[in-house]
Formats: sequence, C-alpha cells, structure tokens
Amino acid sequence: MLNINHITKTYRKGGKSFTALDDVTFKAEKGDYIAIVGPSGSGKSTLLHTIGGLIHPESGQILYKDRDIYSLNSHGADLYRRENVGFVFQQFHLVPYLSVYENIKLVCIQPACTQHIESYLEKCSITPLRNKYPAELSVGEKQRIAFIRAIITKPDILLADEPTGNLDPLNSSIIMSLIADFHKEGGTVLLVSHDQGTAKYAGRYITLQGGKLV
Repeated sequence: MLNINHITKTYRKGGKSFTALDDVTFKAEKGDYIAIVGPSGSGKSTLLHTIGGLIHPESGQILYKDRDIYSLNSHGADLYRRENVGFVFQQFHLVPYLSVYENIKLVCIQPACTQHIESYLEKCSITPLRNKYPAELSVGEKQRIAFIRAIITKPDILLADEPTGNLDPLNSSIIMSLIADFHKEGGTVLLVSHDQGTAKYAGRYITLQGGKLV
C-alpha cells in the first residue's frame, strides 16, 4: 500500500548541510503497525513528515497505492492528506478559539463524519469537555482530542510522532489503547517513539541512525 523508495532529505543552513534521511527504503502494507525508532536526530520525524506529504524530499518516491504523492499537484496532495492520512503530533495543533467539538468538526467534510464526533468523545471519556476551549484542557485531554481529529475521517494511515511524549503514564496508556483500537479496525500505523514501552505495541520495527535505515 505504501512504498518508501530511496528517500533522501538534506537540510541546509548558513552554508552547512545536514542529511536527515539518507536513501531510506521500506514498505508498509495495509494493516501494518510499524514503530520507527532510533536516537534523537536520526531522522524519525522527518521520515514521518515526508510520508505525510509535509516535507518534500530531494530524491526518492513516496508511493501510496502505486502513485507518487510528490508527483501530485497541490490539490491532489491536499486530498491525499485529507482523505488518507491522520496525524497525531506532540504539539496538538488545536485552534485556540474553537471549542473541542469545533476543533474536531473542522476536519469533517462529509456529514457522516460529524455524526461520529459524539461517539468518539464518549469513547475517549471527554464528552463533558465538548464546549471547552484548548486553554481549559490538560495535556492529556488535548492529546485525546488531537487523536479523535486524526481518525474521525477514518484514514487508511495514522502517523503518530511521539504521541505520548508529553503525557503521564495513565494518559500514555489511554492514547496507546486508542491507537491499538484504530489498528484492530484495519488501520495502518506508523509510530515514532523513543519509549520502548510505547514501541512494544508495534508488530514491526524500523530503526534509523544518522538518517540511514539500520
């Protein structure tokens, strides 16, 4: 379903260059649960952003269902992200002036999507928060809302970049349980983590070091 072929990404600043990804190649089949592990600065987050169509590599291909996402025009790239990919990041990216319900509804294009919001709020034990704003929420609550927003459109792929990095053990367990449920329902998960306890949920590991697959 997802082929990452010879991806290279180099950052340049002030006359210096840093290769974040160096000829990375692997495949993810539908229903895979892959943990991307490695030391800080090894290229894990860059790889996830590249797969999500957010960072353009210098060379290589990201093939989703045999089509290179970087050969698409801007509209096609937007559709790829909107319809096929869910993102869960440490920063949450919640809109501060929208309520919890409105933050989730923001990604819903089809009416059927909106109809599922209440059931997800209940599943994540945050129904009483539906009319609150991000500034009124705990870190764990924000992460659960970000997770709902990532999967409410039922994407094929969930990209999770250190989803428990800012959470206490209880909230970490809640988020990992929700990701496991997404996977059990047939979703494909690519998860970046420094935490071996989090990575243990995966069925397969990819290790990066210095931008290379090892």
